[in-house]
Amino acid sequence: MPAQTNPVRHIAAYGYYSDDDPDSWATIQAQGHRLVGVITTSVAVADTSGRLAGTHNAKLIALIHARGSTVHARVANFVNDAWSREIAHAVLTDSGARARAMFEILQLLDLYKYDGIHLALGNVPPQDRRAFSAFVADLSTKVHARGRALSIAVPAKVSDQLNDEWSGAFDYSALAQASDWIVVMAYGEHWANSPPGPVASLPWVEAVLRFATQTVPARKLVLGIAFYGYAWSEGPGEQISMREALARAARSGAQVQWDELAQVPFFRTPRTTVYFESGRSVELRMIMATRFGVAGMAFWRLGYESPDVWDSLGMFLRSSVRSAAR
Repeated sequence: MPAQTNPVRHIAAYGYYSDDDPDSWATIQAQGHRLVGVITTSVAVADTSGRLAGTHNAKLIALIHARGSTVHARVANFVNDAWSREIAHAVLTDSGARARAMFEILQLLDLYKYDGIHLALGNVPPQDRRAFSAFVADLSTKVHARGRALSIAVPAKVSDQLNDEWSGAFDYSALAQASDWIVVMAYGEHWANSPPGPVASLPWVEAVLRFATQTVPARKLVLGIAFYGYAWSEGPGEQISMREALARAARSGAQVQWDELAQVPFFRTPRTTVYFESGRSVELRMIMATRFGVAGMAFWRLGYESPDVWDSLGMFLRSSVRSAAR
């Protein structure tokens, strides 16, 4: 299938940034001018008391602001390489933990030069759905009182199953009303403990967008796009970047093939199956996003991408404008 051209318009792009990866910094230096906003990933709710822990990269913030883009601090419950359900539940339901988390999140805005907060709570118990929506509404009021933006990361889903252990807590409609924009993480169709397959096949992304646009205004909807894949051999799959996937194909002599149904590349060796993304597959997902009229895209994460991605993105990304992320 030949690459297509942008059928609609330019849209905004956000990128998740990691201080732990020098490739992430290299991408910011070389391609950061293409981004309307950057989302840092170095702050987490550290325990069930609601205490925040993390670092702040003043050099990054200064560079992004000098380019006219915005910087948003992600606050997540990702601790010890896992999404902590215990921490999420405490922050949403324990009055002390809730108050402390709220206070320390607002301190980020008061003490540093972030343009907004990006809330990313994962593995939230489905029974905490109302508490989660209430927390976001309260936080939104306080963040907006400071003249800053609040965005939310939500798991992808194709229907609203209230008892789903991963996505049931996320009321798209309520969260959209409270936040400035929502990143629907349209990756995770296949994962480490699933059978081999694409992280985000194109038909699945279309179904995710169809559901999301039923409840979230397109002007508030940002499509999350993966810059990674998985390698499955024995046991759980290993998450690998696009760059590493191509390197492994080259080292093994495997031929990279194209999955016509999923619209993603893959390859196999005698012991391993690898599905990943490419400039071509990312472009097709961006075309899909523009057809649904969404406000933008968010890339997980900067530094994972292969060089061809930015060639594919060039025709879609509008220049960075500070007001676009407000």
